[in-house]
Amino acid sequence: MTINGATLTYYVSGKGPVCLAHPGGPGFGGAYLKMPEVEKEFTMVYFDPVGTGNSERLKNLSDYSFSRYVDDMEKLRQYLQLDKFYLLGHSHGGMVAQLYAIQYPNHLNGLILYGTTPTTDDVYKRDVSANLFWFIDRPWFWQALMGLRESTLATTDEQAAQAFQKCVGFYFADYDHHKGEIDPVLKQIHFSLGPNKGFYQNMGIFDTRDRLSLIGVPTLILAGVKDFVCPVKYAEEMQQRIPRSKLVLFQSSGHMAHFEEPVKFAKAIGDFLTAITRNRF
Repeated sequence: MTINGATLTYYVSGKGPVCLAHPGGPGFGGAYLKMPEVEKEFTMVYFDPVGTGNSERLKNLSDYSFSRYVDDMEKLRQYLQLDKFYLLGHSHGGMVAQLYAIQYPNHLNGLILYGTTPTTDDVYKRDVSANLFWFIDRPWFWQALMGLRESTLATTDEQAAQAFQKCVGFYFADYDHHKGEIDPVLKQIHFSLGPNKGFYQNMGIFDTRDRLSLIGVPTLILAGVKDFVCPVKYAEEMQQRIPRSKLVLFQSSGHMAHFEEPVKFAKAIGDFLTAITRNRF
């Protein structure tokens, strides 16, 4: 489809009500969010935001913005002729999803905020840096730390992807246990440096905390206890501030609970759908 002058790509799989999944990064396409267990509950629409995956790149980095991503999502809803849908946003995609829910609440049946945060202020940044040392006993720790540094210096998509491969262990509670499942998927993931650099050059501090009370749709908040980059304390704060919300924690997961605890992850989403369908949320 062509939205706002750019050709964008999406993938559809599963059955049931439609749920649009917005990936994180910014810079990742929707491929890594593939959720076979969740597809038993929802028709999942995995979206490659502009500049990522198989979607068109923008020439100007300054054109990558939250307002662009939110508007693209609204245009996607219109293109798919959906009156209402469910929205799942992961990590940076969860930040986009918060903004969409604040701006377009009447088009949502429900909101799923997965491994995300309502702020990127200085306290948040200090928390993320400190959390890296949860993994200091892992054999790959120092290489992963170097990978994070290299990611800030990357000038091409290939360099950024290689840097992410080095530090991927940080994103899982037990990367070593799931390495056999994770690595083949990672090889298929395309990372785009443009959106990442564009956002971090232009974004400043993200903060929705004073507006979360405006989200009136049923909201499920999913968080891994060992998520270094979106710590549980921020999931708890979202739950306190969003009126109709429920928090589910995954004790054996980091930033990627759909990899580490796929059955429990799908059950939480299935229970959420059932509660809404039966008017019990």
